[in-house]
Amino acid sequence: MTLYIIIILVSTVIIAVPNAIFRPGGEPWYMYLIMTVAAVAASLLIDGIVAFVGRRLPKKWMNPNKKIFHTSDREMKFYEKIGVRKWKDKVPELGGFTSFHKNKLSDPWNNEYVERYMLEACYGVIIHLFSPFFGFLIVLLDYKMYTGWSWMWLTIMIPVAIVNAVLIVMPAFILKYNLPKLKMLWDINMKNKKKREEQEFIF
Repeated sequence: MTLYIIIILVSTVIIAVPNAIFRPGGEPWYMYLIMTVAAVAASLLIDGIVAFVGRRLPKKWMNPNKKIFHTSDREMKFYEKIGVRKWKDKVPELGGFTSFHKNKLSDPWNNEYVERYMLEACYGVIIHLFSPFFGFLIVLLDYKMYTGWSWMWLTIMIPVAIVNAVLIVMPAFILKYNLPKLKMLWDINMKNKKKREEQEFIF
């Protein structure tokens, strides 16, 4: 969480200060600071709304075997190339909001737990893949778009939306990277369960 907060603060400064100095569109310098902060706040609000709505989608849609949750070999190579394994522990995990944390496997040999983990991972993939698109709605904050010429949508809103998109999509990469391993673990647990049942039947 600390890393994300630092990135957000630094990005806000990098976007706000040049706008306040060069004032594209001729607005008072302080308006660029206000609009940058407003854009960041709006992005966080939109992310929260998408998460709230997404988490209430029917459970039957969150089947890890659906195509949207499938991770191809090419996709896995992409995740490995961008070093998901190295930075995944630095990305904040907000499972506490659903009373289920996904930052570690606490009961890997329990398939009920693994199934719940996959369910939460599927919800996370949907939320974190769709949220970046909705995040670009912040361009509507540029009030001068409706009455005249303005650059704020381009020099403030779009950069903020891009930073938000990168930060919000990273958890989706982690979840899609982990889903094949969870499915494999589920299969192993099922095989072990079947063996135990067969042994019990013999005795």
